[in-house]
Amino acid sequence: MIKKQLLLALGCIMLLAGWLSAFLLGSTPQTRPLYILGPTLLLGFGMGVVRKTVSWKLTALTLALTALMAVAVTNQFYPGKTISISAFQNRLQGSAERGKPIPLSVRDADRTGSFAEPRTLEAFADIQVQLFSKLPDGPRMMVFDPAGHLYVSIPGLGAIYLLRDRDGDGFAEQPILYHVGMDRPHGMVWDDGHLYVAETEQILELTDTDQDDQVNQVRVVLDGLPDDGGHWTRTLALGKDGFLYLSIGSRCNACEEEDPRRAAILRVHPETGESSIFARGLRNNVGLAFSPDGEVLWGSDNGRDGLGDDLPPDEINQIIEGGDYGWPACYGQQLPDPESGTLEQCRETIPSSVDLPAHSAPLGISFGDRLHAPEEYRHSLYVAFHGSRDCSEPVGYKLARVAFQDQRMGKVGQEFLRGWLVEGRAWGRPVAPVVGPDGNLYLSDDHADAIYKISWIK
Repeated sequence: MIKKQLLLALGCIMLLAGWLSAFLLGSTPQTRPLYILGPTLLLGFGMGVVRKTVSWKLTALTLALTALMAVAVTNQFYPGKTISISAFQNRLQGSAERGKPIPLSVRDADRTGSFAEPRTLEAFADIQVQLFSKLPDGPRMMVFDPAGHLYVSIPGLGAIYLLRDRDGDGFAEQPILYHVGMDRPHGMVWDDGHLYVAETEQILELTDTDQDDQVNQVRVVLDGLPDDGGHWTRTLALGKDGFLYLSIGSRCNACEEEDPRRAAILRVHPETGESSIFARGLRNNVGLAFSPDGEVLWGSDNGRDGLGDDLPPDEINQIIEGGDYGWPACYGQQLPDPESGTLEQCRETIPSSVDLPAHSAPLGISFGDRLHAPEEYRHSLYVAFHGSRDCSEPVGYKLARVAFQDQRMGKVGQEFLRGWLVEGRAWGRPVAPVVGPDGNLYLSDDHADAIYKISWIK
């Protein structure tokens, strides 16, 4: 009897060790394929030993119980995350499904370039999409003022354009050059009659004092931002506290930064220009948006290249003051970078809130609370996937959404609109969504030089 109990105990230990090693193997991408033999042998021998002492039914029950114990132990070892779900977080719901084909509505005058031929998109909602405006170069970030005027940054031209739809036909009139002569303007926010714009090296405050749709007053808010190569985009968000939040990407793919303002988010006083580091360890956080109540800052971070098609995941993060999000040593769910990180380092970092497909390049983000849309679409964060450049098979090139309700972010993104990638070639690359005062969703595309208007069918 004692021998039988010892065998059963040994079998349970082997099963538990097998599950633990399997979960840990799945969470540590730098391991080699042959390493799967370890957990496989432990689970196989463990089942064989247990089967010698109990029935098949009890063996199956023991297998399930040891798996649950391993999950509990693993989650305790990695607080704040579920180690066994990493394989699912890199996917988007809807990827294997077919959406509804919808023709893109384009005015005759705009049927040039990418729109010289009819275009059809694929939607996962009852929506219609039209080409709101065709611009002279690639648009990036957008912001509305209270009057419903849409401001668009075009870094390639060093310009800001103003768009509006006075006749209400759903298409913008001729774009107005609002300001030019800038150094790669990117992120923008509007506040109390002023347009704040982030160039690569500085933040500017632009004002149209005589209301003639031309900037006639420029003030430098903050100068001397790092411009020593690498990621050049600078993104802005405005907090309820009245401060500007500025995202600055890294100068490299994976390295230790000399300037602490790199791979970080700064908090900037809009009047004095005084700044401090709000959060760090964010390789290239391009999208910034506060939650609908204005209390919590969220961001979209682009992971490093060079680890294959599936790693590391791109991320949606809740940005916490003083938080370290791990780059370059860690990514995703506190996982160590195989070239520079350790488990010990990563325990001190903040895990991602949502893991997105690797190399999909999530750029602009926007909450949908002000949309004129069904409830589930209003309770969503919209994420533009610009598309990959470091994959054997292209990924991204779509607009996705993540459920967001009661201050809680869903764990898995869902496809919302796609079709810019056709037979492996992209005719468009989404950059940033923004909700307009009319309750519609607007989306920029810097490859097709376009702004789309997305509205729900009533």
